[in-house]
Amino acid sequence: MKKLSFLALAIAGMLFAACSSDKDVAGGEGPNPIAVGNKGYFKVNLNLPTTVVSSMRAGEGWDESENLADGLEEEYAVNSVLFLIFEGDNEASATLKQVMTPTKTMPDPDADDNPNHVTAVKEYVAKLDNAPTNNLFALAVLNGTGIIEQGSTSTTIKLNGSDDDYSGTVKIATLQTATSNSMKESNKFFMTNAVLSTKQGGSADPTASPALQILAPVKSEYIYETQDAAEAGVPATDIYVERGVAKVTVKNSISVNDGIQTKDEDAVTATFGGWTLDNTEKESYIVRKVPADLDWNLTSKQAITTDKYRFVGGNAVDALYGTSKLFRTYWAEDPQYSSVVAAAKMNRSTSPTFQAGVGETNPQYCHENTFDVANQTHENTTRIIVKVNLSATDFYTIGADRKTLYSFDNVRDLVVTSLLDQSAFSAYWTTNGGGATLTLAGIDIADLKDGDAGVIEISDVTIKKEAYDPDKTADVSVKNEVPGGAAIINTLNTQLAKVEKFKDGDTYYVIRVQHFGDLLTPWNSSEYKEGNKPVTGDVAAIYPDATDHRQIPNYLGRYGMVRNNWYDINLGEILKIGNSTVPTLPSDTTPDDDLEELYIKARINILSWAKRTQSWTLK
Repeated sequence: MKKLSFLALAIAGMLFAACSSDKDVAGGEGPNPIAVGNKGYFKVNLNLPTTVVSSMRAGEGWDESENLADGLEEEYAVNSVLFLIFEGDNEASATLKQVMTPTKTMPDPDADDNPNHVTAVKEYVAKLDNAPTNNLFALAVLNGTGIIEQGSTSTTIKLNGSDDDYSGTVKIATLQTATSNSMKESNKFFMTNAVLSTKQGGSADPTASPALQILAPVKSEYIYETQDAAEAGVPATDIYVERGVAKVTVKNSISVNDGIQTKDEDAVTATFGGWTLDNTEKESYIVRKVPADLDWNLTSKQAITTDKYRFVGGNAVDALYGTSKLFRTYWAEDPQYSSVVAAAKMNRSTSPTFQAGVGETNPQYCHENTFDVANQTHENTTRIIVKVNLSATDFYTIGADRKTLYSFDNVRDLVVTSLLDQSAFSAYWTTNGGGATLTLAGIDIADLKDGDAGVIEISDVTIKKEAYDPDKTADVSVKNEVPGGAAIINTLNTQLAKVEKFKDGDTYYVIRVQHFGDLLTPWNSSEYKEGNKPVTGDVAAIYPDATDHRQIPNYLGRYGMVRNNWYDINLGEILKIGNSTVPTLPSDTTPDDDLEELYIKARINILSWAKRTQSWTLK
């Protein structure tokens, strides 16, 4: 697979500069004086999501060099570019100074496929209207139409397609608390600055509170006195961006366990019927927000020996200039992070449309969805629903047996046996059957034959008139015409236990999306709460804290979805027959790991979107 290493987008913006105070830049390298005379031009390399990630980001046996993927060409398309310039002592306190919109586009030159070569150059002009008096920081906004746009002046913004300017003072926190229900401009993905750590994670301890960088410091050494000097100059400020959505793909490697067979012991084969995302968030923060109290060096107290610091990447992002290293972070706080999500906040469907296409060219996208451990539950977690066909016709399951497919005739045979075993019905048939043998052809069960998919409660059994000897002139209702008929039907349902109908042979499986998953946050099903088996639905028992305070270190982030992560689901062996209908979400707060039996094997690999090399010069 081709690996493309960086996208460099260079911008030269006209700066009317003055001397600044020597303030430390959060996440930078110290003082950042801006003093280059009466005017200046700065250059920025805009890096789309990098190929470099920590090797911890996927399942056991994952090799970083083999699991980075370019994705689709349209995932890298940039229709519009906007730069928000902030000024202040540091990133947190800096306020919006100017919105810079590039205004001039030049033709693209030819270029080869060298991943470090400029392959697409677009030239723009942008001007800073006022002289800076303090440190400058930059936020890149790609494909932001309808999400973040310039307001009525060059110092204001509009959010979410509003006709009015945002009325408050704009800081980076403003965009980390403002939400949007769209992460696209037309069909192009919204992107803005990634949240980066100044400390390495992965196999290294990043410290509990590493300095995080969102806004890119505009360094004085990357500001030039003339436009020509900026165009010719080598140093530039790096800005790293990320897409505002998470991505999901499915690989179809479905097979059927040998233990699944028909009642007549015939083999069963599976035909993939499609997949869909369900229970996705309707909105997310415009710029990725991280929990304020998160210890970034949390690590599982279970047997994790390598790449254990899961919240910060182990490999530095590509940097063209400078020596400071930055590392990607892998967690977020969504708008419903610490609460039970109301149904109105989620996209849920009881009759979803299933997508037939699988593989890298058939992705689905959604807003990020994260939660603390207390809310790591079914109703909060995004899930994948998979449709599988196991039979060309309707089939049934009986009781707790999820490995045997019963035909309609198989179930009728059990019904006949149950009826004849009941003394009340046996006495009736001895008297009225005329010596005939009650066979499958002699009864009809409308509930089974004509009912919808799902658990079937048999309301009546019809004995066809042809079953009697001598012939009767009309069919007979067991419930209404046989003495003690209501009790006979009740006993029949009890003896059959639960009969479930699978319409047209279709069954459904649910896979809840894991973020850190079993490798970095393994669920120890034997620990429970000090060895006691939990009560289903009890978060404190499923994810115990105990005396060593293990709950958050062990399980935070086990499930969830974070923007700019690609969740590739590899469907494997079917171990049991699934659901006869699209499974509804439980109404209670059932934990994601609640001792449910495994019905289908699935491996979730979490990939970093590699970036397609295109280099633009904005001047």
